[in-house]
Amino acid sequence: MKIIARILLLTVGVLLLSHYLPEGYRLLVAKKRPRPPLVFYSCVQKGFLFYRYNDHGTIMVDEAGTNYERTDFEQLLPLDNYLQLLRNESLPKSIDGVDLSPEKIKRERLSLRIRPDMLDTPLVPLYPLLEAENGRVRLEMPNDFMRLNSRVEFVVAASNALDQAKSEKFTRAFAAAGFVFPPRLVAGNSTTLKPYDEGYFIVDHAGDTFQLRMVHGEPELKKISAIVPPAAQAQWAALQPRFIHVQEVDTHEIRAFLIAGDNRPYLVVGKDYRLVPLPFEKFDPSQVNLVIRGDLLNRLLTAATEDSFDAIALNRNYEVVKRYHEAVPTLKNSTAGKVRSIIFPFVLDFEDNSTNYYGFFFAPGIFAALLVNLLLLVVSAGWLAFRRQLTVRCLPDLAAVGVGGIFGVVLLLLLPRTG
Repeated sequence: MKIIARILLLTVGVLLLSHYLPEGYRLLVAKKRPRPPLVFYSCVQKGFLFYRYNDHGTIMVDEAGTNYERTDFEQLLPLDNYLQLLRNESLPKSIDGVDLSPEKIKRERLSLRIRPDMLDTPLVPLYPLLEAENGRVRLEMPNDFMRLNSRVEFVVAASNALDQAKSEKFTRAFAAAGFVFPPRLVAGNSTTLKPYDEGYFIVDHAGDTFQLRMVHGEPELKKISAIVPPAAQAQWAALQPRFIHVQEVDTHEIRAFLIAGDNRPYLVVGKDYRLVPLPFEKFDPSQVNLVIRGDLLNRLLTAATEDSFDAIALNRNYEVVKRYHEAVPTLKNSTAGKVRSIIFPFVLDFEDNSTNYYGFFFAPGIFAALLVNLLLLVVSAGWLAFRRQLTVRCLPDLAAVGVGGIFGVVLLLLLPRTG
């Protein structure tokens, strides 16, 4: 029993030290991480402009590092600062042949943010299906919630009872459309604070994507690969999305953002559900904080990771106009970070930016850390042999050093000797 207790104690000790020792090291050596800049694309200057943050506040610069006063900076971004320019009576009448008016500028603005943890967030699988054509100025919440398992079920919120008639009606519509239960993914924007309702994009068990709306109380279920133009049918059929973010904006232009099964990001655009691939050279959805902003003339994509920042300006045809890339200094790429990856064979975290769940997230050190472990193991065995304590009972201690390196050594120094 003593040997089992020793093994459990060493295992728990190595795990705890693999979290707290690297974290203490980081607090001692890490410099303050710079805040990512806020980037804009100037339709006047045809280049990127930045709000950059430093210890003294905010500076406004362009790609070349030229500093701007606030009024000059706002004049270069008329679509972002149109209200201020209106007040100053300096809003241009047109840009690139496109007439400007406050109403048009406001209507064409859009903003969409995708965080890594949105791909792995705890969700309650109950979905309010709004009436898309209720004849009212505003959308209204229903009194029931939709549940999708082996069939469609509508649960009345007040009584927690099943609405059998409505459930059977929708289940028949799903069967007629060729939907395969259970669904892999259900994505919608379940709020009334939007100009219209797209309903839900649902990926069935076979990987096909459907769109469900309720129109005048009746189900409207469309298999998207069957209604898009012939040239896009094969692409939609092979897509098998793993994430969809539905977006309802006044222009009805961008319907959704999605990540395909191969992790490629797309926008779903227009009445014909056109798939627009986002032109990133590499895209890891578990690491990228993505922001999509749009205005009357352009679309701006910004992708920030731990060690990089990218911006891509697109025109209204979603063609690349300009790119920008910036490396961000991190502990991992610094000398202190490289030393950390040598002295610690692995690092344990209980949180990760790719999920809202707690868990065990291990980051291994580099190959040199294995050599350090081997050296510490030899020294520890030699030290025990010198003190005439090298017996079979020492195997768990030596295993802790062989696996945990410095974590195991610390435990040998802190724990009482084996009997």
